[in-house]
Amino acid sequence: MALQHKTRQLHSEDHASDDVVLVDDAGVAIGTAPRTEVHTTATPLHLAFSTYLFNARGEVLLTRRALSKKTWPGVWTNSCCGHPRAGESLEDAARRRIREELGLTVGPLVPLLPEFRYRAVDASGIVENEICPVYAGYVTEADPRPDPNEVAEWAWVAWDKFAAAIAATPHVYSPWAALQVPLLVAKDPAISPVVAQFPDVVAVCRDVDALLASEISTLVAEWDGYANGNGVDILPVDFPAWLGDLLVGRGKRLRVAMSYWGFLAAGGTHGSADYRYLIRAAAALEALHLFALVHDDVMDESASRRGRPSAHVEATRWHAASRGVGDATLFGTNIAVLLGDLAHTVADRIADDLPRPLRKVWYALCVELVAGQRADLTGAAAGRRDLAHAQHVARLKSGRYSIERPLELGALAAGAMPEVVDTLLRCGEHIGRAFALRDDYLGVWGDPRLTGKPAGDDLLEGKATVLLTLARSRLKGHAAYVLARLGTPDVTPDDIPVLAIAMREAGVDSALEELIEAEYDAAAACLDASHLSPAGVVGIRDAAMSIAWRDA
Repeated sequence: MALQHKTRQLHSEDHASDDVVLVDDAGVAIGTAPRTEVHTTATPLHLAFSTYLFNARGEVLLTRRALSKKTWPGVWTNSCCGHPRAGESLEDAARRRIREELGLTVGPLVPLLPEFRYRAVDASGIVENEICPVYAGYVTEADPRPDPNEVAEWAWVAWDKFAAAIAATPHVYSPWAALQVPLLVAKDPAISPVVAQFPDVVAVCRDVDALLASEISTLVAEWDGYANGNGVDILPVDFPAWLGDLLVGRGKRLRVAMSYWGFLAAGGTHGSADYRYLIRAAAALEALHLFALVHDDVMDESASRRGRPSAHVEATRWHAASRGVGDATLFGTNIAVLLGDLAHTVADRIADDLPRPLRKVWYALCVELVAGQRADLTGAAAGRRDLAHAQHVARLKSGRYSIERPLELGALAAGAMPEVVDTLLRCGEHIGRAFALRDDYLGVWGDPRLTGKPAGDDLLEGKATVLLTLARSRLKGHAAYVLARLGTPDVTPDDIPVLAIAMREAGVDSALEELIEAEYDAAAACLDASHLSPAGVVGIRDAAMSIAWRDA
């Protein structure tokens, strides 16, 4: 029968942190006892845990118990052991002790021997008598920073060498490790379930596209029932097929990549059980991104997107080609709005199967995106050009949902601790600013053949951007006159290339580049000061560089 590793609050909080949980033979909690008093020559059965921590090279962390320890002083053992407090789950207890004892942040914990128990007697006669589930984990730092009262020495060792040493000289190691390792080897001779694989963004994008294609197939199958046999009019394809064409295999997949790097940085491993949450979160982000693009093109009256006509432009042309009744432009706008709504609905359905912490972030990023769009529209109508407004809109409309939230979703999918999430959010804020600033730059000086959309659209509308704030302080004469009238009928599309040249001559582009570089440097410094997984750090750093100096 599976053991029931459950605890309940039996003492006041004042004593809970120093208690161990006593259990019956089935593993059910029956009381607590002070940790410092329970270990005697007649130690009662109690609950514990044992962990084996692996690094990116697949090496296991061994520790040597401090010489001041009451039992088995100076003995080499596995990475970290301990006792849960009353009311504390084993995984939470393991993460706590790993952090307290070794100064390490651990990624997902994988149960290896969930029903392990043992009894051992120290040379002093003190007994260990524990139900002690065994876990493996992937740590996000290269080396521990141990508490000297707990750990005298440590070493990273190849798993096969450690297993061979245990087999040859079991008495050199703690009795629990000497019992656990042979069981682990018998279960899987090459055990290292959380060894990091080489990062593979291409494979992640492939997995995301497979999930999106599956969702579209489901939508196609359901759609006929909703349409009740009524065929499509005017449009050459119905919404599900059109949505699939715009969604599957399209775009740069930036949000997928950022989610993946956040997942790896927090200790997640490719192909692990938590990996499916990463893929689901990233797929939902891509569907949400399509919603944002379709609606943004309507609001900005953009003619093209990703090198093809925008959805509202395409629908307008279909209406005209079919000699439809009514206003073709209004029809195109309405159809595009519905298409975007459907993309958001698909995104929500994908996100619905995420764990609750990820769904909370999902709700926040959806609301943030709408709030950013609202601020963009109302600010433009009010003629706002102030820097604070420009930064607010840029963060909510692009940086937040493109960089910060994807990093956060990836980290939460990996089971990250709050401090890891906070570090990624701080770093992501700088990268997000660089992303928005580069968007400003490309919006004026980008090559439409690379960006897939016309240059100057945002400038013509006169929306608040950091770029316009810089320009306002530098332009003189006629250029300043045109700048002040952006967004009004006084400025035509023909004025935009002339204004772009004037801004370049005034050094606006160079000033913008300096801001982008400063944000990249700040993000890099944040990563340098962190204790994130090396593979994730490298990925985030490379992505930040690509984002900051991209040309599309």
